[in-house]
Amino acid sequence: MITAQEKYLAFNGYAGDAYALVSHLRDVHDQLGFDMPKVLNDFVFNIEVQLQNIGYLDNNFNLIREV
Repeated sequence: MITAQEKYLAFNGYAGDAYALVSHLRDVHDQLGFDMPKVLNDFVFNIEVQLQNIGYLDNNFNLIREV
């Protein structure tokens, strides 16, 4: 289980769900062709750091293994 927060956004759940959320948010913004708002980008970063801390992502935010 991981927990991440940024202002009014919060995530508390499984690593696989966190990774899916981050992936979908990045994909949507890439498809739309615009950057995420700062608060959303910071939230995603906080989730990715938590995923690094448990060994789910490497130092470059690449998937290492599924937990």
